[in-house]
Amino acid sequence: MVFSITKILIINLAFIGDVLLSTPVARALREKYPAAQIDMLVIPLTEPIASGNPYVDKVIVYDKRGKHKKIGELWKLIAAVRREKYDLAVCTNFASRGAILAWAAGIRKRAGYDAQHAGWFLTDTAPAKHTALRHEAENYLDVLKPLGISTGDTSLALTVRSQDAQSLREKIQRDWRKPLVLICPSGSYDKKSWLTEGYAALIESIVPLADCYLIGGKAEQAKLDAINARAGNQAVVLAGTLTLGELAALISVAELLITVDTGPMHIACAVGTPVAAFFGPTDPRIWGPRGDRDIIFQTAVDCFPCWGRKECSHHRCMRDIKQEEVIVAVSGMLNSIRHKEQKYENSHF
Repeated sequence: MVFSITKILIINLAFIGDVLLSTPVARALREKYPAAQIDMLVIPLTEPIASGNPYVDKVIVYDKRGKHKKIGELWKLIAAVRREKYDLAVCTNFASRGAILAWAAGIRKRAGYDAQHAGWFLTDTAPAKHTALRHEAENYLDVLKPLGISTGDTSLALTVRSQDAQSLREKIQRDWRKPLVLICPSGSYDKKSWLTEGYAALIESIVPLADCYLIGGKAEQAKLDAINARAGNQAVVLAGTLTLGELAALISVAELLITVDTGPMHIACAVGTPVAAFFGPTDPRIWGPRGDRDIIFQTAVDCFPCWGRKECSHHRCMRDIKQEEVIVAVSGMLNSIRHKEQKYENSHF
């Protein structure tokens, strides 16, 4: 049956990196259906990221762990989605929840993966198993293969909202013309982290060239403080200080983000900020930055990648990354960037 596609709902109920890495899906749909309304259903955490997707018209929030845990509120959400009369739903996650929601909302064409019984609720299914080693941004496009849709551009994209840039300026008082380097030393688990003494030495090498901010969530306060103390308290610590939108605004005006494999790394890639990334238990070929100015710090170990699932007594994948090599590489990046036009001149700042 052939019918026109004028309203599309992308469903992505995962986390920050996942929503950003699905950018090529939204781009491919926009290229195929330039006049269509393309909306996105996400969890509350990622709403600021989805709202900054330049290919998305409207964001709908599904609070699966809060408000919408109540069956009455969930049915209200489903009814609201049903009233939109979407022609196509694209479920980008392996979990079946998105497919069930699309089915319950009466969306007649529903594409997604044949994982976790989601296929029972879909009209067009893609294999959940990837057959080749590719970057995750490319993998996301597999969900569109049953529809015959793709794109040659798998880059990430994020537009910083003006209200987030404004609230960041109100919250952080600094001379925004000065160079800024951000360090995000913590990921979703400790095995992704580099050494405290390494970060401290890195900060000491950066502060003659730029302001240095340590960023993380509230749970990382003690770790960030310990790194800063080791560096003589020369950095500014932001632990849970910013909203996600404000964090994206901050990353967008930084000269450089030094980070482990985590959500802010993908934000930097999406806003065009150079990245120096530490990779140990995870694979940069799948999750790493891909920009011409980005660099990856990694050592060869025979247990790579373990994805943090194995017991580890040595943590060599991160411990063997040499402090001196990192400092030289980061200094080179900063010296190169300092000879270019300051980022703030072309930003909300």
